[in-house]
Amino acid sequence: MTDLQALRADVAARCRDLAAQGMAVAGAGNLSVRSDEGVLITRAGVRFETATADDITVVSPAGDVLDGSRPSSETGLHLGIYQRSAAEAVVHTHGRSSVAVGLVCDQMPLVHYNLLRLGGRIPTIPYLLFGSDELAEAVGDAVADGFGTVLMRNHGAVSSARSLAEAVEHACLLEWVCDVYLAARSIGTPAVLTDDDLHAVAEQSRRLSYGH
Repeated sequence: MTDLQALRADVAARCRDLAAQGMAVAGAGNLSVRSDEGVLITRAGVRFETATADDITVVSPAGDVLDGSRPSSETGLHLGIYQRSAAEAVVHTHGRSSVAVGLVCDQMPLVHYNLLRLGGRIPTIPYLLFGSDELAEAVGDAVADGFGTVLMRNHGAVSSARSLAEAVEHACLLEWVCDVYLAARSIGTPAVLTDDDLHAVAEQSRRLSYGH
């Protein structure tokens, strides 16, 4: 198996993992990763739960198909993020809880310090038509402003990161935090952290050498 084939197989496996967690219902969502050969992205209409290496298309940074089937309708969104940031992978999902939170919150409330792993503040992009240049530009601009994870109103969420594994982990962590927020709201008013609290968490993590 070549490196490109192995990477395609890995992207497909990540799709199946996300489907198993209920984050890609009815064929929704798309994944991509940068490589030396181009950008690998899920093809249009792929079902995450049955994704295989053959469902992963290779496109150029300009979006031209180099190998495979027609790519996702959100290819422009992925490429816009790569053009504006150092991200190496992008995961777009339609998780139930992240969609729900994006409907009512202009910004993800700081209900847990693990949001720091997602960049802290997570904005909600106003509704824009899926697959449109306007949506790609809005999300790309948010990522360029330092928001690696964003919610998209009436749509879903996007997580970008330094690797595909990290982008998938961030997508799952976002969904978990949204779950927590919705559960808390069902029984009362959730307590929230401040930016200073998150700064203190970052300092504590450095002191304790988390992740090393």
